[in-house]
Amino acid sequence: MSNDDVKTPYVNETCIGCSACVAICSDVFDLNDDGKAFAIDWMNSSNANWIDDAIAACPVNAIHYKD
Repeated sequence: MSNDDVKTPYVNETCIGCSACVAICSDVFDLNDDGKAFAIDWMNSSNANWIDDAIAACPVNAIHYKD
């Protein structure tokens, strides 16, 4: 995967802090001091499917890829 193919996950302000994304992909997602999720890493070949699973599991659709 080249740098041009890298997609960066982003958690927006609608996050409710359910931590599903962290449970699914803790290499990429964590919770901040307010209990809201944020992305700590970008997609690579080893976590791409886990990020997609975390996006699908988010109950408020707060996780997206940055354009």
